[in-house]
Amino acid sequence: MSARLLLPLFLGAAVTLAAMPAQARTPKLSLIEQAQSCDGGPACPYFPDVYKSDYAFRQAFNIGLKKAGLKRQRWVPDGVASPLKPVEIDGKARLLSSVCEPHNCGHRYSILYDPAQRSMTGVYVGSDAKGEPRTVYFGEPSIAEADLLYKN
Repeated sequence: MSARLLLPLFLGAAVTLAAMPAQARTPKLSLIEQAQSCDGGPACPYFPDVYKSDYAFRQAFNIGLKKAGLKRQRWVPDGVASPLKPVEIDGKARLLSSVCEPHNCGHRYSILYDPAQRSMTGVYVGSDAKGEPRTVYFGEPSIAEADLLYKN
């Protein structure tokens, strides 16, 4: 093909790209990436949204619970939650959030997610089968992490 025939084709493509909104050309950030740049406000992703959409996050949570001998409560995917908020603890960037049972926040999980390692530490605060208070940490949190998780 000659350059004369290709020139209109290239010009048409250039005009089409230039007219395309910037949003269409910018790759959409994952909820984890959005959370990493959030201020913890209401526009940030919430625990249930990330749990439902991010496989690595969901796996880290479920595996952490299983290793600690805990079962995931059925309300977790639709629980009352706080937005994921970036924090630095023990020199590592983490995402902090919590989720509790609707209408009963006496049963809750508080988590710290490490996006780089795709790992999670957390705490379950609730009650056992006899109604006695129960606090179980999972993912082997450091002392500083455990303190932050319990207070969250």
